[in-house]
Amino acid sequence: MALGINTCFAVKRWTRPDEILHIVSNQLGLQMCQLSVDTLPLADPRSAEARTYVRQFAQAAEAAGVEVHSIFTGLAAYSTNLLLSEDVAARDAAEGWYASLIELGGIAGARSVGGHIGALTIATASEPAHRERALDELRERMLRLSERAEAEGLSTLLLENMAVEREPGSLLEDAVEWEASLATASVPWQLCLDVGHPVAMAPSDDDDALAPWFATRWTTNPMLQLQNSRPGADMHAGVDEADPMSGVNPARVAAALADAGWSESPLLIEVMPAHELRDDAVVPMLRRTVDVWTKVLA
Repeated sequence: MALGINTCFAVKRWTRPDEILHIVSNQLGLQMCQLSVDTLPLADPRSAEARTYVRQFAQAAEAAGVEVHSIFTGLAAYSTNLLLSEDVAARDAAEGWYASLIELGGIAGARSVGGHIGALTIATASEPAHRERALDELRERMLRLSERAEAEGLSTLLLENMAVEREPGSLLEDAVEWEASLATASVPWQLCLDVGHPVAMAPSDDDDALAPWFATRWTTNPMLQLQNSRPGADMHAGVDEADPMSGVNPARVAAALADAGWSESPLLIEVMPAHELRDDAVVPMLRRTVDVWTKVLA
């Protein structure tokens, strides 16, 4: 199995591609990463600065022997409704934003692009007819983005299971429907299974919230994001041990991966250190997390 890391750990601490990739390769011992949009200049993929940055990142990754697996939406984009905004002009802008992100994926030579797609407002989610129209339009926009991804040479687009019910794919049955309906698109939308999100939505630690996701037969085996959360809190924290008392259990995840037969699914650690955490504590925390996941996956 290929283990890598999302570059969200670097936000506001490290900005130069060579700095980030030195940490990924030399300090964490990883050969794969997922580039977070939050590390781009102004987090705007439409800018010339962003295209220049991605080219520099891809060159530095090649020099470091690190594969840029994908480009992924970050916290800045997650703070918006994106493709499910109530305003049509905002939805059009979000589709253009996503198309630019796909273009950056082509520049980076990445396999995939994606993440957060959008969030229904409370008003839209509570009115069945309005909700259905919004989701039908979302599917049309995702199909157009798939055509753009084909032109850029991507293998898949990524639909993440989120931790809020108003966000598509957060519930298992919803994720199954979305993944199946978009599997025959020009470039298929693949599930990005964030292991922390079902746990965050679970009523208690006694609920084995992840088991049904691993037991499901998907059209395309999901890729995974690895983080530690607990019921009621999407923490994106690291882990210090294989069998923590609460939250995501890495040993159980590794066993479920083996049972599911997802031996070729990329695994990306997505840990977001608190901005208040001492700078000199960040890499050691990430190193402990990498060691735990490496041990249980082995």
